[in-house]
Amino acid sequence: MKKIYVILATALVLLAGCKNSDVTVTSESIFPDYSDIVIPCNIAPLNFMVKGADKVTVHVKGVADYSFSDRGETVTFPIKKWKSMLDAEQGNSLNVSVFINGEDTPLKEFEWHVSAHSIDKYLSYRLIEPAYEVWSRIEIEERNMENFSTRSIGDNRIADRSCMNCHTTNKQGTSFMHLRGEHGGTILNRDGVITKLNTKTEFTGNTVYGDISTDGRYGVFTTADIKFAIHSHYTQRMEVYDSSSDLVVVDFDNLTVTDAPSVKGVEYQETFPCFTPDGKTIIFCRAKHLPQPDSIRNMKYDIVAVQFDPETGKIGDKVYTVFSTEGKDLSFSHLKCSPDGRYLMATAASYGTFPVWHQESELWLIDLKTGTVDVMKDTNARYADTYHSWSSNSRWVVFASKRDDKVYGRPYIAYIDENGNASKAFLLPQKDPALYATTLKSFNLPELSSMKEDYNARDVSVLYRKIQPQQVTYKP
Repeated sequence: MKKIYVILATALVLLAGCKNSDVTVTSESIFPDYSDIVIPCNIAPLNFMVKGADKVTVHVKGVADYSFSDRGETVTFPIKKWKSMLDAEQGNSLNVSVFINGEDTPLKEFEWHVSAHSIDKYLSYRLIEPAYEVWSRIEIEERNMENFSTRSIGDNRIADRSCMNCHTTNKQGTSFMHLRGEHGGTILNRDGVITKLNTKTEFTGNTVYGDISTDGRYGVFTTADIKFAIHSHYTQRMEVYDSSSDLVVVDFDNLTVTDAPSVKGVEYQETFPCFTPDGKTIIFCRAKHLPQPDSIRNMKYDIVAVQFDPETGKIGDKVYTVFSTEGKDLSFSHLKCSPDGRYLMATAASYGTFPVWHQESELWLIDLKTGTVDVMKDTNARYADTYHSWSSNSRWVVFASKRDDKVYGRPYIAYIDENGNASKAFLLPQKDPALYATTLKSFNLPELSSMKEDYNARDVSVLYRKIQPQQVTYKP
């Protein structure tokens, strides 16, 4: 047996020694593509790989000069040296030159602009298989954006493998997560106090997609009856649609649910609501009801709004249109207001309200002050850009994109300047950039937060198994 081990070890050494001999290394060999981007002053190191290289050296020139070198094809920037560089170069553009194998001519040259605007320190996302056949394993992970540390804040293996939705943006210490299953409910975190709510009442259904008011008192949700269907044509895999849907507001102070004639009924279907930062308007998507799935391609969701009174919790009587899709091959979903109240970001697709399965999905930015629309050509890519989230300073967005392989959603980051100009997006850096090729999960529903969550996966399991939900009541 020892001879066999020696032979195998020798073979591996020989293979390692000649593994790159027939590989042609070009600028396209660099992954991820971190060229010509705007980066936060507090982002973790942008480690990357040059596939097929034996040695990579990176020279960075700003106010000062910096040099980094690694054996092998992966460049791993020392985090202390990286942070020192970003601190010194805030507001500056850095010239980056990538050299391989000791050559004098750079393989590629590009720029990094170091923004003085930081990005929120924490990012949560749902790790889930990117296919309808398997979703039994769902985990919600929280990542520190300033380094590579992660922790689990939800794992359905310890919650009867029930469906588990990611929580919304943490607003002043308030967030929520839906748990389905026999012992499920809505997990609410308010200033470190974790509770489980049953938000279904005699007159309103289970809450689904939603948002939280800036002060944390209210949640606005759709009560959708969600269905699934499989496409027969090979270019499309799956459709998710609402056979019916209305809006409700939950008052977390008084544990009541309120609706209004303007946002319920059979004539329209309402979904993906969000509050404006001042809490006085609810913006949402709405389409005229049509029989589904037969008429799914004719479901075109407009962006509309209704007034809301945060003092009384009352929803207004009149719905007005923000952006009409009439006569357009267009439908909106995933509405998110920038925290400064200036912009509304939405996902645009050809039809329907579940664009993660639509390859044509892209992000649009609407200026709520001027009404102008930016289709974000520098940010969007070819395949399915969806599920965006704002940083609390309104300068950064993170979203899920399938641009790399059409299958796996991965978190991309883009800068939005004070004038609403959106930059080229870049992939969330990892300690080992090869992780994206070895992790067979989509990074679904990325949500930024300036605050660390107060619970972990074990706490969620205890809430699921041992805590009875508090029942909210309907308030006409």
